[in-house]
Amino acid sequence: MKILKFNESTKESKVLAIHHAKKLENDLVLELVSSRKEIKSSGEATLVAIGFWDMTDLSIEDHASNKSIESVDNVEFWMHKLFNKVYD
Repeated sequence: MKILKFNESTKESKVLAIHHAKKLENDLVLELVSSRKEIKSSGEATLVAIGFWDMTDLSIEDHASNKSIESVDNVEFWMHKLFNKVYD
């Protein structure tokens, strides 16, 4: 996998990903979504997948409570964009 790159149209996804990775204290996912690391092994890929499911659970809670994360609204939409970017 190559380094994740975010642009102007996906910056909200990055904000959410960094927020949730910090909340989960998941350094591997934090490094990945901060565009500082690429996945180099199947073990790392498994840990990242687990981390993303944990992030999805947090985003479901945020969406259900209509919570805005660091000025990002529509958490469900932006997490879907992030999911597509990571699993692409």
